[in-house]
Amino acid sequence: MNIYVLVALILLLGFILGRVLRKLRLTEVLAYILSGIVIGSVLNFSLPEQFNVIITGTTLALVAYIIGLSFSFAFLKRMGKQLVIILIVQVLITFIATWGFVYLLTRNLPLSIILGSLAPATAPAGTIAVLRDLKAKGTLTDITMALVGLDDALVIVIYSVGIMWTKMLLGGEASISFSFITYPLWEILGGLGLGGAIGIAISYLTKKMHLSSDHIFVVSIAAAILCWGLADMIGVSAILTCMALGAAVINLNVQIGNRSNELIDNVMTPIFVLFFAAIGMAMDFSLFHLMWPLVMVYCVGRSIGKIAGCGLGGVLSKSEPKIKKYLGLAMLDQAGVAMGLAFLAAQALSEYELGGTIITLMAATTVIHGLLSPPLIQYAIKKAGEART
Repeated sequence: MNIYVLVALILLLGFILGRVLRKLRLTEVLAYILSGIVIGSVLNFSLPEQFNVIITGTTLALVAYIIGLSFSFAFLKRMGKQLVIILIVQVLITFIATWGFVYLLTRNLPLSIILGSLAPATAPAGTIAVLRDLKAKGTLTDITMALVGLDDALVIVIYSVGIMWTKMLLGGEASISFSFITYPLWEILGGLGLGGAIGIAISYLTKKMHLSSDHIFVVSIAAAILCWGLADMIGVSAILTCMALGAAVINLNVQIGNRSNELIDNVMTPIFVLFFAAIGMAMDFSLFHLMWPLVMVYCVGRSIGKIAGCGLGGVLSKSEPKIKKYLGLAMLDQAGVAMGLAFLAAQALSEYELGGTIITLMAATTVIHGLLSPPLIQYAIKKAGEART
C-alpha cells in the first residue's frame, strides 16, 4: 500500500478506536496498539523499515527529553533520596524475582541470569503516553516519570555484569575483560556528557536570543533528535543523552524548558499514534506458541518483582501510601532498552543456543506488556487520584 495512504489509515483508525476506548474508560494508548494489530495482523500491511526507525527514534528522543525536563534542581532536592532508594530496590528485586522464577521452570542458570538482568527495564514511551493521556499530575506521576528513565541506566550496568557471568558459566570468557568494565561506563557517562554539553550550549545560546514559540519548538525538537542521532553514532545511551539534554535546559534556561515542554506536548498525539501502531504492526502472536510457559513465567516473575520492589522501596524511603501501593503497576511496561539489550545479548551469545531464545522471549513478553500495561498504569494513576481526565 502507498505509504501516505497507510499513514493516514493508521492515524484515522487510531483516532476512531481511541474514541471508542475512551468511552469505555480505557486509555487511548491501547487503541493505538490495537490499530496497529488490525492493520498489521488482520489486513497484513507493513510499514517500511526506515519509517519504523525514524518514528521510533523521534518518539523516544522527545519522550526522554520531556522526562529530562522534570529533573529540575528543586525536584531533585525534594525527591532525590527517595528516588535513589526506590530505584535501587526496585531494580534488584525485579532482577532476583525474574531470575528465580525462570530458573525454577528451566533449571537453566545462564538463561535465567540474562532474562533477570533485562527484566527491570521500563519502557518510557508507553508510560509517558498514558500519563499524558490522563493529564496526570502528582507525586506518583512525578516519581514514575523519573524512574522510567533512570532505571534504564542501572539496567545497563546489571546487563553488563549478567552477560559476563553468563559467558563464564557457558565456558566463554573466564575473566573480567576491560570491555565489560568500560561498556557501562561509556554507555552511561558518555550519554550524560553528550546530552549535558548540548543542553548547556543551547541554554546559553537561546538566552541571548529573543525566540518566538515557533523558534523554541524547532530548536527543541532539533536538539532532541540531534542528541539521539549522535548518541547512536558514538554508541552511548540515546535515552540518557536526551534526558541529560532536558535536565540541562530546565536548570539553565527554565523559560525555554517550560515553553518547549508545552509546545512538544501539543504535537505528541499523532506521533504516539504512529509509534504505538508500529509496535502493534510488528507483533507476532505466533511467538506465544513457541514458548508460552517461559513467557508466562517471565511475565509473572517480572511483575511480582516490579510491584514488590517498588512497594519495599516505598517503605524504606518512607514514601506516601499511594507510592507503596501503585508505583509498581505504573512501572510494568517493557520495550525499547530491554529489546535493544536482548539483541546485544543474542549477538554476544551467538555461538550458543540462547541467542534466539532470548530475542523470541523478549519479543513475546513485549507484546503482553504492551497490551496489559496501559490499562494497569491507568488504574494506578486513577486510584492514586492523579488523573485529570
